[in-house]
Amino acid sequence: MMFSYLIDYDLKLALPRPEIDGPLLFEQIETSRETLSAYLTWVDATLTADDEINFLTTELKSFGEQKSLTLVIHQADAPVGLITLNTIDQLVHHKADIGYWLTTPARGKGVMHKSVKAIADIAFHDYHLNKLIINAAVTNDASNHVAEKAGFHLDGILRQEDPNPRGGFFDVNTYSLLRSEWS
Repeated sequence: MMFSYLIDYDLKLALPRPEIDGPLLFEQIETSRETLSAYLTWVDATLTADDEINFLTTELKSFGEQKSLTLVIHQADAPVGLITLNTIDQLVHHKADIGYWLTTPARGKGVMHKSVKAIADIAFHDYHLNKLIINAAVTNDASNHVAEKAGFHLDGILRQEDPNPRGGFFDVNTYSLLRSEWS
């Protein structure tokens, strides 16, 4: 049985099953490649289903080492993206970064906003973290909207923080949510 977190009747988060989810997620990456590659450097390096299978396998290992938590976003039992607690620090800073991507057809329906709220619930209640961080390119309106709608506070702008897959660097809005702010 795999770990899953039911968000609502047709939306859940689940630990990845690399051999099953990898090819399906790769299909989603292919259909959304142009949109995803505008901000995410890994997209251009994900060229086959095996690349995604290997990535998910590595993420499961990292989960076992308590370094990260990568969950597949399932809408109507079909994988439509990923959401991750990256660089989990339970010992000193009690914080993690949230990363996410969503296939183009699933966007604009509240899927990612609900997924961020769900992983925040997991982070604060199961991992006992104090702070979550989302970094979003200043020009990535959709990602900024997700952070804001999920109740994250804009802490500031990090200049030329993330690489732009098309060259140069993005300025990044950095958002945070504290355990004391979570309801």
